[in-house]
Amino acid sequence: MSSTPAVYRFLNVAELVDYMLSYLSRERVDLLTLAAVSKAFRIYALRSWAKHLDIPTSAAAKRLRFFKAHPQLLSQVRFLRIRNDVVEHDYYQMGPAPMLPPPNWDALGSLLTMLHKNMLPHSFPPAIDLTLGHTDIYPLVNAFRHLTTLKERIVAIRIIPVMPPPQDPFRFMGDLVAEDEAMEKKHGDWNVHFYSLYQFIFEVQKAASKRAGTGLRTFHYGHNGLMEDDMETMEHMIPPEFWKFLSDAVAPTLRDFAVRLGVMDRQELILPRLKFDRLEKLFVSGADFGEPDEIDAFLDRHPHIQDLSLDLDDIRKPISLRQTFPDLRWLQVWTPFPTLEKRIDFSRRHPTIRGTQDSSLITQVTSKNAKDVYPNLRLLSATYTEPFEKFARDGGRLSHIRLKTGFPPEPLNLVTFSTTSWLARSPEAAKAITCLEIELGFVDINKLRPFFPPSFSSEWLPNLTELSVVWSKHSPRGVPEPSAEAKIGPLVTSCAASRSLRVLRLSDRSKPFPQREILIENVFPVSLEYLVWLEPPRQKPQYFRFVPSPTKDDGSKFIPWNGKRGRLQCIPGIFRENITAEGVWEKPFDATRGITLLDHGSC
Repeated sequence: MSSTPAVYRFLNVAELVDYMLSYLSRERVDLLTLAAVSKAFRIYALRSWAKHLDIPTSAAAKRLRFFKAHPQLLSQVRFLRIRNDVVEHDYYQMGPAPMLPPPNWDALGSLLTMLHKNMLPHSFPPAIDLTLGHTDIYPLVNAFRHLTTLKERIVAIRIIPVMPPPQDPFRFMGDLVAEDEAMEKKHGDWNVHFYSLYQFIFEVQKAASKRAGTGLRTFHYGHNGLMEDDMETMEHMIPPEFWKFLSDAVAPTLRDFAVRLGVMDRQELILPRLKFDRLEKLFVSGADFGEPDEIDAFLDRHPHIQDLSLDLDDIRKPISLRQTFPDLRWLQVWTPFPTLEKRIDFSRRHPTIRGTQDSSLITQVTSKNAKDVYPNLRLLSATYTEPFEKFARDGGRLSHIRLKTGFPPEPLNLVTFSTTSWLARSPEAAKAITCLEIELGFVDINKLRPFFPPSFSSEWLPNLTELSVVWSKHSPRGVPEPSAEAKIGPLVTSCAASRSLRVLRLSDRSKPFPQREILIENVFPVSLEYLVWLEPPRQKPQYFRFVPSPTKDDGSKFIPWNGKRGRLQCIPGIFRENITAEGVWEKPFDATRGITLLDHGSC
């Protein structure tokens, strides 16, 4: 027998190494654990870990120290994301933000310089995805100033407006001159931010074109976690000419454009200035975007749209819906509607639609079968149950139901959900469901817990693989939050009756759990892989994976519904990121669209 240790014989088979690393890299923590416990595997594990590099700005100094110790790993980076997690967190959290350090652009600049210097000869630089606050624009420009080969690989830019800090309303004490000068300086600083951003985008596109690079694929401005009151605090408008500059620079390459503007923005000047050659995803939200014919003209210029979301206020007349988008998959339109006949005609021209929030069309259709209006619909989002009931009654088979509140005519009632709901009356529709998202409002969840087993049982929902239950509770001030074991342990066990359930998402809109491991020796659904605690857009989710108990069950402990025992281990959210071939870390502008972990209809 060979004296070579088995681990080295394993490492000599490249296919085995690649298979193992691809399996471990999904949740990433396993790669770091492997690197820590095995010297033989360390370099392989760290190389795989570095391939998808996520840098929160609050951790820039920590990442810099790591790569100074392991500079050879920088040549392995293929996909790089830099994101201002402080700004992201401010918009997600309703409570006090944690003490995250501010962005360290000196460390980020040094890290980017190291990345540039450690690229292998003739290698392709990593694709770069950026999510930053508007106050990061200056340091961003400086960090990339002399790094043209990295700049040409920037494929996504998302800019989040940073809310101004609260100020003393009496700070000027009636000094109108001082007040005007301060406001003028703010306006000037704001404008220069966006002129610098345009120049930066122009340089990105110019550098990409010289090397036949991808160019900018995604541009988002705004944040869908913002409430209306937040948007009203935005005291400045983006210079209208910025949008013309942006359109001219990115027209050949942009595929995803999303914008949500403040009340000060001249929104009616924006859409007429925009034209992108092959725009596929569009999200526009705000007020006063112009007359309906201007909006129609904008849509006419973009026939390749696959994902259409319009949330337009203060439009006096409806848009025409005269367009035809051959590959349209998602439709969300919050704006005055044209006549019912025009809406039906639009849906008839778009049988490719697989997801929509336009539940009112389903309930209003009388001359046609609702299934004929949306023949391939798989995801329906509504705030009341009637659209789901009518769609099921007409033969529709949804795979993904998103019921965010329970209003009449039939409020969602877990007590009778499995016996009298529309799904209970349509077994074929129930069998088609793979994802169920429900919101219960203010409830005592412990009183509803006995109804979880019949409500989500595989006996009548055999293919349910992802379940989300969101509720609100009254929390007396000063009363500490219960532990995870007390708060959700019994709920999770109650879901064990759902034998196909792979992902369980729960939220009472309170706080994250402080422990890294929870629900130790709890009973879980037999197929469960992940639990998600808390939900966006106003909270940052925690992700946990199931880890089985180390000892085999001897049968002495009763396990209800043939579940399994184990615990939950907190893991980084990067495991659920979808990165396109071009290097965009996909993130829907509408935060509610990016909640599910599994694909339930490809919309």
